[in-house]
Formats: sequence, structure tokens, C-alpha cells
Amino acid sequence: MSPSSASSTSFSSLLRELVAIPGLSGMEDAIASHMAQRWQPFADAVWIDAIGNVIARFGEPSPNAIAVLAHIDTVGMLVRRHNPDGTLGVVAVGGINLKSLPGTPVRVGNAPGVIGVRSQHQARGGDEAASADDLYIHTADARQVEIATPVTYAAEPVAMGDLFASPYLDNRAGCAALLAAAEHIQNPAQTVYLIGTVQEETNSAGAYPVLNALRPACAVFVDGTVSYDTPESRGKGSVVLGGGPVLTAFLYISGANGWHADPQLRAHLKAVATQQHIPYQQDATHGLMSDSKVATWMGLPSAIIGIPMRGKHSQMEMLDLRDLTQTVELLTHALHHPLPTLKRGSI
Repeated sequence: MSPSSASSTSFSSLLRELVAIPGLSGMEDAIASHMAQRWQPFADAVWIDAIGNVIARFGEPSPNAIAVLAHIDTVGMLVRRHNPDGTLGVVAVGGINLKSLPGTPVRVGNAPGVIGVRSQHQARGGDEAASADDLYIHTADARQVEIATPVTYAAEPVAMGDLFASPYLDNRAGCAALLAAAEHIQNPAQTVYLIGTVQEETNSAGAYPVLNALRPACAVFVDGTVSYDTPESRGKGSVVLGGGPVLTAFLYISGANGWHADPQLRAHLKAVATQQHIPYQQDATHGLMSDSKVATWMGLPSAIIGIPMRGKHSQMEMLDLRDLTQTVELLTHALHHPLPTLKRGSI
């Protein structure tokens, strides 16, 4: 099966499989093991490093290698206190979407729970949670729940034609792209490392030790990115669901926390997309960060292929399955094209 023949149904099924596997940032063992098992039939070597990054190598070790990375961790919460009324208080792990959370079904460890919400009959202005400290969770036998138990979203995925909504599409969609691409890597133009990285949502640094150990020639990161096609976001950018993968040029979030794409690597991806008639979009984004920033620390050329999403970091993110299919097409073709010379300047 070629990437372009993969149906929306197959990607919908793969996403349902992946979002059901827990992977709160810092607790990624289950999803790392699952990725390793799925890669095993296709790769020349598969392993998990000391902090939980999962790696598949295609071809023999070589300094002229390309690394393709997608983070396997998710946002969520940890239990931090037992409230006197029998509910649980939490601390946020990563950038949870506070506005969307009241009334959300969750898993408290393996037990069902619900994030509390004021009855509409008692509602008043300012009810929205100002911080994770304002959230409270109902669950059975709350007083028996251990402090630091993970709390993750438990809403069921919803398919709407090519639109797919679910918890944790950021970044289970990137994981799906790497799993699907692995099935089509045959005689790549250079050694390929597919890598599922940890702790992106909390420190964006989990990719550093694995890239530092492998020292590839360049790194391409596959991650969820924002769209601007809902009433509150229209006019703020040009990315839309269904417009194709996003070749991001710039990310910035606060202070000195920014990242720039390598222009030659990004131009290479654009050229491959154009040659293969794969639609793509472009963006330069404030308010996002990625573990791609560690490539800058290493002097490693890097690029991002973004999968556009609505409602990022809410309990029901949304994507267009066609964008995911085209992301896999772009990855597959890029891995079978020789890398350009990535040296900057003439000295």
C-alpha cells in the first residue's frame, strides 16, 4: 500500500489505537513500548533509551542520516491534594486548556472520573478556572487515590467524514505519521532514524539526549500545529484544516524561547512537495514551542512538518485526516530523496 492509498478509515483506526494509550509527559513507557513493537517488523534496529525515547533505525549507522521525530508525551494533570469535600485537586502537566475542561471525563490512574463543573442554575461570571488549582475532580474512593496519580482525558473520539476529533491528537497524529511512514521506507536515500521523543510538553528537551547520541545530519520534527479557520481565529493566519501539512518557518513563545527552521532543509521539503504534487501550507507562529529547539542547541539543521489542528491542548482536538495522509506522503518521498547540502555560507 502506498501512502496515498491509505484511507481515512485506516488512519481513523490507527489514531483510535494510539490515543487510547496513556503517555502523560514523563510517564511515556506504555506508548514507547507500543511504538517499538509496531516498528519492529520494518526497521533494522529498534530500542528505547534511558529516559524513554524510542528509536527505529533504517539502514546502517551513518553520519549522513536524517532523523524524523514526533513527541509521544501528552498534557494532563497529577493529583496534588485530597479536598475536604471528597474531591481531588490537581497540578497541570503541560499547557492544559482550562477553558474547555469543566465537565470533562477523565481517568484518575485507571479509574473513571469527571472534572467538576458548577451547575448552570448556580453559575455566575468568572466561573472559568483561572488556574489548574481551581479544578476539582470527582472519582470513587478519592481519599484512597495516591498523590501524584496521573489524570488523563477520557472522552471518546468522534469521526465526522474527514474530520476527526479526539483527546491527544497532539501528538498521537505525529506518532501515527511515523508508524505509517515506517511501512514505506525501502532503500532510503540515506540512513533514517524515526524517533518518538519524551517530555516535549513540559520541558521540550527530551529530544536532546537522543539527537546528541545519534548526531544525524539534520532533524525533521512532526507535530501538531494551529489552524486559523474557526470564528475566534479567522484572520490571524492562513492555515486551515484540509489545506495540507504545514512547513513552519518560526516558533516563538516567550523570552528567549524561539526556534527557526533551517532555510535549505525547509526549501528541500517544499521542493519535494511541489514535485510530488502534495499540497502544503506555511506559517510563522507565536504561542507555540517544540522540542525542535534542541536542534539549535546542537547546531543541527532542523525543520517542522506541522499537522493543522483545531482546539489544541483541549480534551477534544480536531484534525482533517487528509492532512495526515499528505504528511505521510511528504515524509515518505522526502526520505527517498537525497538531502541537499546544508552548509551555510562559503567559509
